[in-house]
Amino acid sequence: MVREPQSKSSPIPVKTFTLSHIPHIQDFQFLTDSSGFVLDGAGHLHRFVGNTTELVATPPGFRVAHFHFITPRYGAIVGNATPGEPAPQQGGLGGAGLLATLLVLLALALRRRRRPAARVVAGLLAGLAGAATLVACSPAWHAYRRADASSAATTLLTRTQLEPGAYHYYLPNKKQQAFIAITRSQGQAWDTHRIPTSFFTTALTAIGDNFLVGTYANEQEGPLPLHGDGDIWLYGTDATYARQLAGNTPQHPFHLRVSRGIVGFTQADSLLLVFGSDRMPTLPANELSATPGNIYTLPLALGPHARLIDVPDTVDVRSLATSATGELWATLAGRKPHVAHGKLFYVPLPTKRLLRFGRGQWQAVALPEARSFEQVAFVPGTHAGYLLTEAGELLETRNDGQDWRKAAPTGIRKMHPYQRAITLLRGENQLLIDKI
Repeated sequence: MVREPQSKSSPIPVKTFTLSHIPHIQDFQFLTDSSGFVLDGAGHLHRFVGNTTELVATPPGFRVAHFHFITPRYGAIVGNATPGEPAPQQGGLGGAGLLATLLVLLALALRRRRRPAARVVAGLLAGLAGAATLVACSPAWHAYRRADASSAATTLLTRTQLEPGAYHYYLPNKKQQAFIAITRSQGQAWDTHRIPTSFFTTALTAIGDNFLVGTYANEQEGPLPLHGDGDIWLYGTDATYARQLAGNTPQHPFHLRVSRGIVGFTQADSLLLVFGSDRMPTLPANELSATPGNIYTLPLALGPHARLIDVPDTVDVRSLATSATGELWATLAGRKPHVAHGKLFYVPLPTKRLLRFGRGQWQAVALPEARSFEQVAFVPGTHAGYLLTEAGELLETRNDGQDWRKAAPTGIRKMHPYQRAITLLRGENQLLIDKI
């Protein structure tokens, strides 16, 4: 392979927009090369054109956590209502496991009665509880999981459980409510719906005209116990990729139970890649909850023939990108889960690692320019990629990650590919765009 020359420092010709009326930008999205939307640190949505901004009125009752626009007019926001005091309880069981538990408790209560009829009923209930437990522990899901001969880090899945979802709650934050609001008028009017979960909304993207909401039960240490469970909720009736969605409704939205906390989505070719925490074992088990893996890859049709890819250890994947060569690049969280005295804690790590996945193996990437990385991104249709270091410096490659060099902008906090460009958030309120 012939590598292009790499200099020690390469200035990027960029267009810069300073949104001085917004004290702190949390996230942003370009929809043209000079306009789009930003979310400020207080959860307020703004539209920008050049250096001019306009506050977008959003539905009251919940704080906006994430937004995504498919067109300048058609977009969605998600967030959670402010929860009450957290209940000092642990997470619940799955349906069969919960039924078995309730039946056992009722059987024990009836056995305390001396009447023969009550004892007969108690015996029947105990039998039902045993049957429910057998269902909960059934190994039938093994038929939908097999090893990948090309990679020890990958498991092949032959079933994807896309269906209307029942309410999914996490008991410690059971009073919390999640919401999605959709606009077709640039935010002049919103159609708001409650997402049937008490989880935090942590990611938002689109496939066709459908919005996909990612959730995470609880990824932050604090008054609520940590819990690495999550789902994908779908809103929209575009059946281009999945025919089932023609019958989707916001009252009973389709969903995918992923059994791991979701940090983000990315797309590559005809695949959707979902990344975040490692698995959360559940009862009853299935091929997803019983298989290690931080990256869930499935067709845009959300159908069968998916893959689970496991990164080293159980550290959350914080960003994920695919180069033009097909290699996966990932940055990991700077903390590792640890169980002590029956509770889950996080142990800080010295660096946020950068990994690449090629030829079926993960390889740690060590660069002389930096040791700790926040984010990785590749611009689709090009050989250009970017690394954001923990110190806010930017590294770039023009040969799919074979060589990296420092780029001129500093103080960068976040980046997103946009068409054949990279867009950057610098400092508190400055946006940059560079066309490749």
